[in-house]
Amino acid sequence: MVKIVKSTIQTLVKVTGYLLSHGALRALVKSLAIQLVISLSLFADSDPLDGFNVTVKDLVVAGKTVRISPFKGIDVVTVNLCFKNAGDKLSPKQKEALVALLCRAMGESTQFKTREQMQTYAREHNVHVSFGSSDDNFTITGKCPSDKLSELFHLIKDIIFHSQFHDSDLIRFKNEAAAGMLQAMQSPDTQLDQLMKKVILKSHPYGTLNKTYLASLKNISVDDLKSYMRKCFTQENIIISACGDIDEDGLAVHITDVVTALPKTFNVSLPENVQVVGPYQEHTQAFPVPQTLIHFLHAGINAHHPDFFALQIAMGCLSNPNIGVLWKKIRVEKGLTYNIGAGFSIQNHYNSFNISTSTQSENVEKTISSIKEVIADVCENGFSAELVEIVKKSFLGNYKRSFASTSHITTRLTNYQLDGRSVDFHNILIEKISNLTTDDINEAFKRFMKPDQFVVFMVGK
Repeated sequence: MVKIVKSTIQTLVKVTGYLLSHGALRALVKSLAIQLVISLSLFADSDPLDGFNVTVKDLVVAGKTVRISPFKGIDVVTVNLCFKNAGDKLSPKQKEALVALLCRAMGESTQFKTREQMQTYAREHNVHVSFGSSDDNFTITGKCPSDKLSELFHLIKDIIFHSQFHDSDLIRFKNEAAAGMLQAMQSPDTQLDQLMKKVILKSHPYGTLNKTYLASLKNISVDDLKSYMRKCFTQENIIISACGDIDEDGLAVHITDVVTALPKTFNVSLPENVQVVGPYQEHTQAFPVPQTLIHFLHAGINAHHPDFFALQIAMGCLSNPNIGVLWKKIRVEKGLTYNIGAGFSIQNHYNSFNISTSTQSENVEKTISSIKEVIADVCENGFSAELVEIVKKSFLGNYKRSFASTSHITTRLTNYQLDGRSVDFHNILIEKISNLTTDDINEAFKRFMKPDQFVVFMVGK
């Protein structure tokens, strides 16, 4: 049984995913649908693209680029409609919780169907619609058997253009939101997130604090939800992708119906970009937990940085479990932590490099100095050729395996369009990573890393 499901109100209380890969769309959706696994031959003996049989192409439909990956004979289709710059952190001032409430409320009912009728329709036709929002973007995802595309788009269009929001439901959603946020504020991870926002992001929309979300709930009305959809769901900012057993002509008809019914222009003022700026500094906040959370922040990169590919491998060399130099030095050799990670956060208006760990409070200074020593050593001596080759192979294997379902592939196609990547980027990435040398990676890391520019945050005893 496939049901309409929605992102929960916990969207409001999610801490910024500093260590999440940018390759994964951060849609906070509780999906009940079973994903169809596509069998792919993933590993190559010589040519890195041997056996990687993912086809991607661009269609032009109603003046929009629609990126698709067709797989004939699998009898299922996944479609993403992503509205760029319509996500959580771009909610209007004084109504900062609006997008998360919208994500919760969409699909409850429309002018033509009650919630129960919508669920009955979804079960009868075996279609599934879900809603998710990241900091930057709002995504509607549809899944269906390949012969039910008309039924899927009938439901999607009904929700986008005829959603009904009721005051009684909105009160319930607001209560859920408030309860969830108050509970989350007892977490040291949330406290760390709030501290970093105060220092780095400040008045930027990405820096909105939980107390601001809480205060904004009372200002949001049913009319605000409808107005936001009209203003931010437009032809100009929609990104469309699909994967599966696709009837291209049929898909084009349904997408044309959606696109042409949307307002044409996206007239929203976007925030300026914000940077992590040194020199080296430390910020602490007391919190009654037995361990102290430690987070290093450093200026990041965008998706088109000249060393983008080399630095992805450098991240693995730093912190991949069991083999990364941070992991081996800080956890294995010194026993200062159970886990440590490093990675990039890449967003529309904010990029950062991050190292995160936790340790017993009496070991905080030792842990910080040990991390700094590892970074300094890598800057001076680089990663070993053996480590680089292991990380490259692991990266490529994991990347290829990530093309394991129509949902995963559609998400990648969406993200690559959001980043302005070419239609063949999935192959370009594999070739670029495969051709990297140890010198390429070490030189890129040395160019990028400025140890005297770290901003370090600590939350705990």
